[in-house]
Amino acid sequence: MRIGKLRMLLEQYGETTLRDLVVEMYRNTPKAVIEEKDMDYMISQFTRYKEQKSSDERHSLSQTVILAERFVELAYDHLYLLPNQIMSERDQKNWYIHAKKIIRDLSYYAEDEAEARTMYEEMFLLLSSSAGEEPLFSTSDPFRLLKLSQTTMLTQLIHYYQLDAPTSDVWIDRSLYTALHVPKDVDSTRVDLLSTLLEQPYTSFEWNLFHQRIITLCERTLAKATSDDSALEDYQALKMLELELLVERGQLSEAERKLFSEYIPFFSHRSEPFKVYVNMLESRGHSDETKRLRRLAKEKRIQF
Repeated sequence: MRIGKLRMLLEQYGETTLRDLVVEMYRNTPKAVIEEKDMDYMISQFTRYKEQKSSDERHSLSQTVILAERFVELAYDHLYLLPNQIMSERDQKNWYIHAKKIIRDLSYYAEDEAEARTMYEEMFLLLSSSAGEEPLFSTSDPFRLLKLSQTTMLTQLIHYYQLDAPTSDVWIDRSLYTALHVPKDVDSTRVDLLSTLLEQPYTSFEWNLFHQRIITLCERTLAKATSDDSALEDYQALKMLELELLVERGQLSEAERKLFSEYIPFFSHRSEPFKVYVNMLESRGHSDETKRLRRLAKEKRIQF
């Protein structure tokens, strides 16, 4: 019986039945197998047993980096997608199993090892490219198959940028560039990706630096917006990030001023950005502001 089917069957049983089932299976297991598999330890210390088993199965740093490099190389050569003599159909179909293990092991080493951080970024960029730019696997939504969202992985990557950067402006610029230019997954918007920067810890100096960098990027993208539709989309996403930053820091008056003067004019319908802004305030507990803005929307005839 396959593990998946076993799990489905066990979900149907109550606690008493499961307990009786485990006892009966243990009673019918040969003593030699119990000792060989250390089943007494597994049963009495299951959490520690799982942690130890996971550690035992983990590759070394050098092995993990080699496996990651090989995986990335094969993927960009389209060997997980097109028929070839190097990759079996089974391995092509099960690419995500290998990817999941590689990402798990890279994450384990990345906090202390720059090599692991570099390959973690390579894996992220590979999956993002396959999701939003160039199909490299048999699915168009690789993050879903891995049960790992693109924003979650980007949040972790930005943390690694911080570990590698000599100064704050380096990791902030690097993070903004990645969030703004990486191909989007089917479940991510550009605003989602940029908003991951807000989940990082900042000093007061870094907040101000971060805000200034956003303003500079907005000016650059706005200059291109008249002839480049993608630049206009980037501008809208960056302005939303700035609004989020201002709301996060409690600068609501400035956020509202920018909403009406610098953000809404670049939408054909004012209701869309207005609704997003109101939801942003609501999610952060600014109920009084939310009520006031709803009244303001009626006065300005903004439907949302």
